[in-house]
Amino acid sequence: MPAKDYHLNKFHIISSTESIVEEIMRICNGMKDEHFFHSNGKWSAAENIDHLRLSFYKSWKALFIPKILLHFRFGKPTHASLPYEELMEQYNQKLDDGAKASKPYIPVLDTSKTNKEKVLDHFAQTVERYMNEIKYYWEDHHFDKYQFPHPVLGNITARELMYFNIFHCWHHFRTLRQRNSEAY
Repeated sequence: MPAKDYHLNKFHIISSTESIVEEIMRICNGMKDEHFFHSNGKWSAAENIDHLRLSFYKSWKALFIPKILLHFRFGKPTHASLPYEELMEQYNQKLDDGAKASKPYIPVLDTSKTNKEKVLDHFAQTVERYMNEIKYYWEDHHFDKYQFPHPVLGNITARELMYFNIFHCWHHFRTLRQRNSEAY
């Protein structure tokens, strides 16, 4: 069996998510406030962070639903969880085909009422809530038994939702890194 067909276990999902979130926080903490909020016709670094926060928040809300209710609410998965790389390829193909963030995931920041620290704190708190849900209430054997609707990928398993949050962060990290390099 090729290595790419293996699934990440709970430990790897947690550590991979924590690692990319740390990288995101590092790069954002190194930005000057004015650059963090600067938009050049695309989302600013702050808006990228708020978009990720919204995504983690929706994921946390989905994982927070008692498991006994999940099948009634979203049905049972009709497919086996895709490997990380395959799901990422599907998502990237959807983006290439023109998929965009839907309204609930579009950041709306009032820059007159916030600052970089508040945006990053809010993001970190939301990620922590999401991570705690996985750490304390989900086990590997649950990851493939439940599904959730995703606005771009359709119904995805809990494992795929967790994979999505990892590669979604990497996608926005590359954007943040580019924004940071443009400032200097």
